[in-house]
Amino acid sequence: MEKKQKLVAIGTGALVVLGAAVAVSIVTNSQPSPAANATGNLEGRIGDVAATDPQTGDKVYVDSEYQVVKELGEPGKLTVEGEKTPTFEITVNKVQVLDSCILRGFGDTITPENGTFLLLDVSATLAASASEAVDEELAIMPLDASVFGVSPGENRNVYYDVSTTASYSCELEDALDVAVGAGNTIEGQVMLDSPYSSGQVVYDPEKTGGWTWSY
Repeated sequence: MEKKQKLVAIGTGALVVLGAAVAVSIVTNSQPSPAANATGNLEGRIGDVAATDPQTGDKVYVDSEYQVVKELGEPGKLTVEGEKTPTFEITVNKVQVLDSCILRGFGDTITPENGTFLLLDVSATLAASASEAVDEELAIMPLDASVFGVSPGENRNVYYDVSTTASYSCELEDALDVAVGAGNTIEGQVMLDSPYSSGQVVYDPEKTGGWTWSY
């Protein structure tokens, strides 16, 4: 069956819309940046990223790990090809660095396995039109801890094993849903278990390039 209209990653390499437990690739802007003609893997990957945000005209900045650089509170966006209105947006609004948390349901204090807890305040929106862009019955974007990563700073390798038993066991006042469905906007908290007390948080479900926010 031929795929329906593709989705365009505005400032990212490759993310996914999930439907009926099947991953559907989200491709990048069909108009490559000048870097697309350069040699080497990095240049080729960056060449697949939109040079500017079609909604705002702002320049898109990509680091050497294929992550689009954002400020806290600034959204990452995915847009249906040929459109300017974002289909999916995700924003890391705040990052709290913690050395312990309260064990959910018991009240005891527990410590991170990797060294540092990162409590993220995240908001995400998936437009109702997303259901028209995929073949599956249900269009969603994942938001659980496993689709995040961390790095010690810009252009540094991303560490993705931030979803641990400890982080999962933390009591959260307003836990974020594990995914956002088409037509919905959600906001809440996600706990990561990070080896870095400062650096960058990455949203990258396919581990092939996403967005990054410094903390």
